[in-house]
Parts: sequence; C-alpha cells; structure tokens
Amino acid sequence: MPGALKAMIEKLKNIPSDIKKHWNTPAEGKYISYREFSAYSVGGIGVNTINSLFTYVALSANCLLIGSAYGIKPTHLAYMNLIMGILNLIKTPFISMLIDNTSSKYGKFRPYLLITGLPTAVLLCLMAFIPNDINYWTKATLIGITYAFLMIFQSLYSVAFSSLAQVLTPNSEERTTLLSISAFIYNLGPSIVNLLLPILAGLTGGMTDFKTYRIFFPIFSAAGVLLGIMTFAGTKEKIVVPKDYVAKVKFFQGIKHTGKNKYFWLINLYSILGGLKSGIGSILAWYCVYQIQNEDMLGIMNTVIGTASVPGMLLSPLLAKKIGKKNIIIWSNLLRAGFAALMLFTMDSSALFFICLYLATAMMGGDSIVTSSMTAEIYDYQQWKTGVRLEGFITQFGSMLVTVAGMFTNLILPYFYEHYGLKEDYTVLYEASVRTPIFNILIITTIISCVICVIPMLFYNLNEKDHKRIMEELKIRAEKADADA
Repeated sequence: MPGALKAMIEKLKNIPSDIKKHWNTPAEGKYISYREFSAYSVGGIGVNTINSLFTYVALSANCLLIGSAYGIKPTHLAYMNLIMGILNLIKTPFISMLIDNTSSKYGKFRPYLLITGLPTAVLLCLMAFIPNDINYWTKATLIGITYAFLMIFQSLYSVAFSSLAQVLTPNSEERTTLLSISAFIYNLGPSIVNLLLPILAGLTGGMTDFKTYRIFFPIFSAAGVLLGIMTFAGTKEKIVVPKDYVAKVKFFQGIKHTGKNKYFWLINLYSILGGLKSGIGSILAWYCVYQIQNEDMLGIMNTVIGTASVPGMLLSPLLAKKIGKKNIIIWSNLLRAGFAALMLFTMDSSALFFICLYLATAMMGGDSIVTSSMTAEIYDYQQWKTGVRLEGFITQFGSMLVTVAGMFTNLILPYFYEHYGLKEDYTVLYEASVRTPIFNILIITTIISCVICVIPMLFYNLNEKDHKRIMEELKIRAEKADADA
C-alpha cells in the first residue's frame, strides 16, 4: 500500500477520537474547536437558506417570481437595479463605519447575525405578497421599496456570516479548511431549497404561481432564522491584536488606508471583471421551464448542479497548499470558460447541455472559498502595514466598487433580452427564435467575463509564505504591546 494512502487511511481512523478529544478545546497550534466548527457550519445551513431565498426574489428577468409572475419588463428591472445600486452606495460608508467601530463583547460580526436575521426573513416573505392586480407602476414601486429594505438587512446578514469565518482563526491554513468544509455543510441549505421548492411548486401551481412563494417562503425562512442563531451562540471571534485594542476607525482614515492597499484593488477588480461569469447559471430555470417544459427536472437539476461545487470546496485547502490560491483562481476561470463554450453547441441535447453546465459550475466550486481566504489575508496585510483592522471598510468599499460596476453591466443583458423579443410577456421564451439567441448571449458573456477576470490575478503576489511571515510579526507586536501595557 502506498505510503500516502496508508497515512490518509490512518488519519481517517483517528478522526472520531480526535473529535472527542478536541470537541471543546482546539488542538495544539489551532484556534477552532470541533464544537465551534460545527456551530459555524450547521448554523450556516440556516443563514444560507435565507440567502438562497434571496436569489428567488432578484430584480432580474431570470427571476421567475419578479419576472414571469409579476411581469416586470427586463429593462425596468435593470433600472430598478440601478436605483438599488445607488442606494447601496449610500449605505456602504455607514455599514463600514458601523462594523469597524463595533467593539461589543460578542465581537464585530456576531451581533449582526442576531439582529438582522428576522427582518431579512420577514422582508423576503413580503416580496411574494405584493398584489399583482394593481397598477403596473404601483406594483413596481412596492417591489422596489420592499427590495431596498431587504437588500440592506440581507447584505449585512450575509456579510456578518462570511466575515465571521475570516476572524475565527488567524491561521491561514486552518481558515481555508474551515471555509472549505463548512461550505460543503452549509450549502445543504440552498441545496434543500433548490431541490424541494420546484418540486413542491407542483402542488401549488408551479414556479410562476404566487402560492408557491406565499406558502413555502415562510416555512424555509423560519427554519433558516432558527438555525442561524446557532452560529451566533457557538462561535467566538479571534483577532491577533493587543488586549487593550479598541476598534475605532475614522471615516477618512479608513478610506485612505483602504485606498493604498493594492491587494484590495486587485481582488475587487477580479470581482468586477467577473461580474458576468455567472450568466450560464441563470439559464437553468429558463431551460427547464421554457425549453424542456419540466419543472420537476428543475428541482432535480438544481440539486445535481449543486453537487458540482463540492469537489472544488473540499479540494481547496489541498490545492491551495500545492499550487497556491492565485493559481486556483486563474485555472478555474479559464476552465469554466472552456466548458461554457461547449454549451453553445449542445443546447439541443439536454443531457450534454446539463453535463457541460455541471462541469462549468464545478470549476467555480472553490472560488468563494479561495477569495474569502485571500480577503482575510488582505485584512491581516492591512493590519500589518497600518496597525489598523479594516474588515468593514475593505468589505463594504469593495462591495461599493462592485456595485458601481454592476450598475452598468446589469444593463447589458436586459438590452439583449428586449432586442430579441422578451418584454413583459415571458411566455415568448417558449419560442426557440427568442430563447436561443438569449441563451447564446448569456453563454458568450460568461466566457468573456471568465477570461478577462484573471488578468488582475497575474499581478497578485501576496502568497502563503508572505502571509505566514505577516502573522508571525503581528503576534510579536501584540505580545510586545501587552508586555509594555
């Protein structure tokens, strides 16, 4: 038996005893116990159940509720998104200040898991209860207002959860492992929703019937909120700072420090240029509903496609050690572009089309894991360079840049939708002459976005060795400051 395989088997055998031994206390050199690991991961099922429901109310023509059911025109949805982008820009500085000046006994992020979960769930449900038989513009306005409040609470809820993982341990390798395995676990929430909702919709009139959302949104939302509380209750933030460190960042100081961080710009330029690379993902619902006309297949394929991300998630820590996070990003995007290109030639064969979509989705399985880990390293780099932690500014101003870019890119696809005949009547998607060119545009924009987004990564040179050196120096600084206090 090869030595590597034997070592792996031996390691697997020791897992039960290791869990028992370190359930409450982290292993030597580690910061996260198995109990805390479980609280973050299992509670994350609830948080990401809520987040997955948010995608079902998106201001997008691909959204079966807002587009097909409410009948809002694609260009009007694009304009609404533009308004939401402006509101997002306005709120960003306030959220940044709020997070980076939070010094509660619960930390910087955990409090927002507790106070934003319920409002997010309530507003999600309200999105399905807006009357459809009222004046078109009144309906659109009510949808926009409800969505605006939902966007504020949901974004803070989501940021609190994702950012929490980045401060549960200062150890980069342990952090990547947490992000990898926990993502596999908490993505069960979206997987369950994406499987059951289309299937259960058969009992309530389908995915374009309001009853589907008015019945099942409250059920999934309640379960999500209750599970999400586990993450708040079972975790503790750990940042390498002196014991007397108090989070206090002035607004213009935060902007100045963030603006000088080159890695902040590179990681966000990657996100901006990759803004359209998820286009092929939005084809699935339309393909099942309008091309093969099988909503049960949508539930099945949602689940099957959902498993595509698993290998990338679980392999991320190993690949990060072998080839580095930067190379993972570069190659995964280029491979996604290749598999997306094959979708242009397989549209008439459901099996081949789904296989290509599955493989293209698999290429992005580790993307959020790797970028989250890199963002956490950027936090540490910022602290090492300036002496100040800027999680809020880095996260929120990064979001602001992506939002500004999205305000323009979000106008691209709706233009083509209406150009090819999709307006307020979404039943035209049953016609191949309308549907096929729209699918082609979604695929082509995905390919272009995947290719150009790797360019900033070619200049990203904060590697794992450099980050380890940074953390060692931060520990020395903290110990010295505590000794001098």
